[in-house]
Amino acid sequence: MSRQRLPNRRPSLTTRLVHDCRSYSVTVGFDPDTGRIGEVFTHGAKVGSAMDGILDDACIALSLLLQHGVEPTALAASMGRLGDGKTPASIIGALADLIAHEAQP
Repeated sequence: MSRQRLPNRRPSLTTRLVHDCRSYSVTVGFDPDTGRIGEVFTHGAKVGSAMDGILDDACIALSLLLQHGVEPTALAASMGRLGDGKTPASIIGALADLIAHEAQP
């Protein structure tokens, strides 16, 4: 499937996400024509740190997957889980869960 580019101006929602006792600010952007989530941005790691770079790259990858038509629930279901089978194993899985939750009507 080809990439669905988002318009330059689009609605978004910013929320707080806590994972592994760390707080992150997450902004989810929506396609104004379809209402689908098309991008995600995350801040909360020290600027310039390795984790800051990982979060930037993870958000780019998640956003591109969404723009190529991957369903948010499929993203969340594909992420690693801790022993309880529910808790995300990483911040990337927690982001995918948040995206899937925000995408539900």
